[in-house]
Amino acid sequence: MPTRTVQYYGDRSVTVPAQIERVATSWNAQNSIIAMLGYGDRIVATTKIVRDTRLFRQFVPSIAQAALASRSGDMGINSEVLVAKRAQVLFVPQSIPLAEAETLSKAGVQVVALHYNSLEAMVERTLITGEILGPDALQRARDFAVYYQDNVRRVQAVIERIPREQRVKVYHAVGDPLTTSGRPSLNQDWMDLGGAINVAEPWFRKAGVSTAPVSLEQVVQADPDVIITMRASDAAAIRQDPHWQTLRAVQQGRVYANPQGMFWWCRETSEQALQFLWLAKTLYPQQMQHIDMAKETHDFYQRFYGFDLNAQQVEDILHPR
Repeated sequence: MPTRTVQYYGDRSVTVPAQIERVATSWNAQNSIIAMLGYGDRIVATTKIVRDTRLFRQFVPSIAQAALASRSGDMGINSEVLVAKRAQVLFVPQSIPLAEAETLSKAGVQVVALHYNSLEAMVERTLITGEILGPDALQRARDFAVYYQDNVRRVQAVIERIPREQRVKVYHAVGDPLTTSGRPSLNQDWMDLGGAINVAEPWFRKAGVSTAPVSLEQVVQADPDVIITMRASDAAAIRQDPHWQTLRAVQQGRVYANPQGMFWWCRETSEQALQFLWLAKTLYPQQMQHIDMAKETHDFYQRFYGFDLNAQQVEDILHPR
């Protein structure tokens, strides 16, 4: 079988079939990148969250038949399934140690571990994934990188004119109401780009720790202008919980659930290219009145996923329930 070798991160390389037909990943958000690059229907092993995500199932119906790349409740991978499904490449986060990598390689499954936890890493990972999957995918990845940088430019042109003392204070709930992130982190990156002052940033001074549980007292003392939750259920819980009612964001009705499409926009997905655009529009509607998020959302999925979303689908993405 013809093969090709791809070098990445300067000192790493992987040899894969010239034409890749079977892809696996135990990384939730990596699935949306693979699908964007045109290889969604070649995912043979994935995660339960992705397999159960409504929009992903609509865009990539075959995902419902994909095996689970990880054992239940395990951050590792299920080698037996990957070999049985004859996966040719497995994408994993850099932080996941894979004792099985050599065994998998001998069985024809090439393991590719990629960086994460920053916007720069996400764009770089998309380009590397494209190069590994093939020339068609690489061209899509390059188009995406140009689009992403253009969105950065569009937002920065507005945000840089807003004095820091006038910027909106934001608390972001990651996964549950009382878990959040500081610097360095992917969440801090998109908050920086979107012009938010992350109230949790000073809470993370310990080296190597950027996401952790916090106390309600910390959040109350910070009194953010806006609260953004990853999960819609957490936004609803915060609005209804009497313990949160003293916060300005709750009193003024500025508690928002993060958009969710193929995956949550605030996570490691290529949909991050919309996340900071949405954030800036949410925090600074007057300054960003030229941005129509419904149109931006529709055009993004049409351009990069080939799907013509209807108005209700766009609404469901922007305002998940």
